[in-house]
Amino acid sequence: MTNTEHAESMVFAATGARAARHELEERYFRRMAAAVDEKTQLTDWLRGGRVLDIGAGGGELAARIAVLPDIEETIALDDSADAIAHLQQVPGITVRSGSADQLEVLGLRDLDGIVMSSVLHEIASYGPNGPENGRQAIMANLAIIAKALRPGGVLVIRDFVTPARPDRLTTLVSPGDDGDDLLSAYLEGVPLPELTRLESLGEHRFVGTARVVTEALLTVNWGAESLARETQEQYCQFELEELVDVVEALGAGLTPVHREAWVQPGYRQHLAAWSVLEQDGTPWFPKTKALWVFEKAASPLSTRA
Repeated sequence: MTNTEHAESMVFAATGARAARHELEERYFRRMAAAVDEKTQLTDWLRGGRVLDIGAGGGELAARIAVLPDIEETIALDDSADAIAHLQQVPGITVRSGSADQLEVLGLRDLDGIVMSSVLHEIASYGPNGPENGRQAIMANLAIIAKALRPGGVLVIRDFVTPARPDRLTTLVSPGDDGDDLLSAYLEGVPLPELTRLESLGEHRFVGTARVVTEALLTVNWGAESLARETQEQYCQFELEELVDVVEALGAGLTPVHREAWVQPGYRQHLAAWSVLEQDGTPWFPKTKALWVFEKAASPLSTRA
């Protein structure tokens, strides 16, 4: 059995059980729309033809893809009824209901490009085997996604990124009692025990690994009113180079073309009252997003349909 076949065997049937997702709130769509300018860096890597936007949400990115030169069709895919309702209002795109592991069932194949913006961590968080098996779910889905690309097609992924040296200890300083209460509520809602390992040092200080602190910051950033949903999402799945290694190990013919990580300005603004210190007292702030681009190996005998 190849690595790809093994990964595919771990995907449950589309009719199988899935972890429940909270209803998407309008505030969620507003914040996703506000980030569309940053998301459009994904489009720089597209080369025309038929492009699939997996987890298309409100459709802002799909709408921008649709008007790019040489784009023949833009397909917006999402498994949320709320998102589908938004997408159906966007002109110039084809709307499909479903998820990344259903591409073959949906007949989505021979694609020139696939974009995934903030989707990998959702696959991990809501997979049928639970969040504790999230990385395996990602690998299984990536194997299916790779098969849907034509030779020479590109896969563009934008998502959260695990900090380098994720196991090193850092100190999180909250903005006071309200911050402490928000952290307490966050820790009560997190489903993965390893993400609750944030120890209070008193005086609004908490110690935890860089990964644990990053997960906490990325969640409390949304505010108390969104904790019910956001605590269920485990944002950091792979370090920057780690995802490249994982994709290459699938044996699905995907070769890395580009990767980079950065800190989004919006997170610094929302979390301005919070701070993180390295063990020597040096201030630190995690990189929040990364971009990975892969190209599927072209067969010398293949031609586009």
